[in-house]
Amino acid sequence: MIQVYDEEYNKLAKELKNHFEILGHSKYGAINKYKFIMEFFHQLEQKGINDIKAVNSKEIAQHYKYLQQRTGKAGKLSEKSIYTHMTAVQQLFSYLLRKGTIKTDPGSALKFPYPNNKSERIILTQNEIQELYKVSENHQQRAILSLAYGCGLRSFELEAINIEDIKLRQGILIVPRGKGNKRRVVPISSRVIQDLENYYFKEREQLSKGRNYEETQQAFMLHSRGGRMMKYTYNKYLKRIIERTGNQAIKSKNITIHNLRHSIATHLLEQGVKVEQVREFLGHSQLETTEIYTRVGQKQLQKLVEC
Repeated sequence: MIQVYDEEYNKLAKELKNHFEILGHSKYGAINKYKFIMEFFHQLEQKGINDIKAVNSKEIAQHYKYLQQRTGKAGKLSEKSIYTHMTAVQQLFSYLLRKGTIKTDPGSALKFPYPNNKSERIILTQNEIQELYKVSENHQQRAILSLAYGCGLRSFELEAINIEDIKLRQGILIVPRGKGNKRRVVPISSRVIQDLENYYFKEREQLSKGRNYEETQQAFMLHSRGGRMMKYTYNKYLKRIIERTGNQAIKSKNITIHNLRHSIATHLLEQGVKVEQVREFLGHSQLETTEIYTRVGQKQLQKLVEC
């Protein structure tokens, strides 16, 4: 975690994090924005700027250039990541303006381009999905696949899912706060119900004996130490499953947990499910977003014809 020494900066960053949570941002999203703001404050401190009122558009533009050059474990930041950083900074000054802390917004005249990423979405075929299920070692791994693929959940929705959100008798899963803070109900198949039941009744209790488990823990999916499973752990488990397939075609796709959501969307469309129904299933606000998968599906079908 980047160290910021100024007390006012630390206080403001925490205040803004709470503000995001009140607005309905996911806990994961609020924490990330908190980190982005702290990095901005750290850069200001390095320049000797310890008063937020003294920040002008020049400092904000310089932070943008700094992010374009900054490197991390995975190399340089992606365009999307940089855009997300700068959005958090702009939200900081919008908040201060509404609060009356500043009289003018120094970032209002600056525009940061949204990355125009038109690259094809990577998915697994239906046969490859079946391979993942076949090599799963336990009920938990099958349940992970069924939540990510069978229910089409986003990564942050997976993290947030609680016991009370899964209604096995009714055959539905409730997403209280999806993207845009929208609630949706996801129908679950008998196969998914069986996978979730097996994990919950046969393995979750053992995981709850881990040192990180708390009596009030309501997370449906627990990691090996009994705490709520997070995105990186979901991806770690998925990577293990992929490795066990021994299938180089699957390995070469570098699939993450979120790609399973892309996969189920494409497969539903391939099977003739109406795009409007897939839109509801995924929780898209715009039909155009769902139609992206229509194009991907057509490309895949064409490849099958050529084989």
